[in-house]
Amino acid sequence: MITEMMSWQPTVALVIFLVAYAIWMTGQLNRALVALIAAVLFLLLGIVQWRSAFQLHIQWDTLLLWAGLLIMAAVMGRSGSIHRFALVLIRYSGRRPALLYLYMMLLAGVGAALLEPVTMMLILVPIMIAVAKAFRLSAVPFLIGSVLATNIGGTATLIGQPANIWIGTNNAELDFVAFVTALGPIVGVLFVLNIVLVWLCYCKVLRIQPSLLQPEQSSIVPEIVNSSHSIVRRAVVPVLYIAVIILLVWASQLGWESGWIAAGGAVVLLIAGKWTSGIRPSSVLKQLEWDTLLFFAGLFILAGGLIQTGWIIEGATYLIELTNGNMGLVAMILLWVTGLLSMTMDHMPWIAAAIPLIQETGQQMEASSAGLLHPLWWALALGAGIGGSGTLLGSAAGLIAASMAEREGQRLRYIEFLRIALPLTLLSLVLASLYLMYVLMPSSVS
Repeated sequence: MITEMMSWQPTVALVIFLVAYAIWMTGQLNRALVALIAAVLFLLLGIVQWRSAFQLHIQWDTLLLWAGLLIMAAVMGRSGSIHRFALVLIRYSGRRPALLYLYMMLLAGVGAALLEPVTMMLILVPIMIAVAKAFRLSAVPFLIGSVLATNIGGTATLIGQPANIWIGTNNAELDFVAFVTALGPIVGVLFVLNIVLVWLCYCKVLRIQPSLLQPEQSSIVPEIVNSSHSIVRRAVVPVLYIAVIILLVWASQLGWESGWIAAGGAVVLLIAGKWTSGIRPSSVLKQLEWDTLLFFAGLFILAGGLIQTGWIIEGATYLIELTNGNMGLVAMILLWVTGLLSMTMDHMPWIAAAIPLIQETGQQMEASSAGLLHPLWWALALGAGIGGSGTLLGSAAGLIAASMAEREGQRLRYIEFLRIALPLTLLSLVLASLYLMYVLMPSSVS
């Protein structure tokens, strides 16, 4: 029920949100700071009540799940497990650049689905740059391919993208299995398509004769990989991580909250990391992405304010009138708006507004079951995951790849990335549209 408000409050709420959105687009100020300032203004002006902000609008399970996953990913990265696996791939590639490219892209995509894109890029970019230098290659094919691979791969699972976490924690039916079942097939197709087409764009470079690279004697991996710890001891962290992922897969069947599973897993991995690799929990917590958590908290309050001031209801009404109540058309609009916005800016503010918009749209369209709204949620997830690859500004993975490559003298130019990634992203959105319409859309509403 919408809280009765004075007429100035809805206008002020919209102005504050749009100003914050414009600042986020420029990227000149810390996004968490902007979100918190806007949220505090909502609270001080009475647009959102303090009690309702903390009891109703801030989704603590989402924050707990995200924090737990970030901690687990950090421990995995510091344990050297992924680095060791990358070293194995280098050895088995036979020092052939094309085969190594394929292996690294598979690691990037699968890793993003289980860890998330940012963590995988932070781990893999230094490895790929070192490999490229050892082969006397440009790192650009590896960097472009990995951005596409991580963004697309992360779209397949509940924990692979921040947008998916937010969507999943707002819908009890959309658990880990539901994401993989619904989005896994199209993500698999798009993943293969993108890495193959990137390979074709750079096939002359990747077909050169193997160099004399000897991974064991190179600086491709950090010192921790050469740890003297036993194999059993080094296997503890990845085994525990896999166990937590299995629990997340079965969370709904067990009746457990995903957030508490992730939080418990984070505690266990912190202890295991300290024992097996000497990873100090304090150092992990200090480097945790607190900005992201604060950004999420601020967005929760802003979204709550837009709901209470009636803007979400107005938006849902307009969307229904625009599409004449056609659920398929609503899904297409959500997919393409989300995808195009994600190409140039952080899509999380849009996700914050779109989630209550979808919920309100379902109520106004009198959806007889939650399942009828699932295509709208899948459209939102696909748009956010795919669209982020369109430009270097569209995802944290792209920004990380560019900045880390710059520091190593392997420049990833904006135009070169755009030339390869934008056509592939638009093609991926077209294929996702067809999959959404003909596979995911219930026949009763298509």
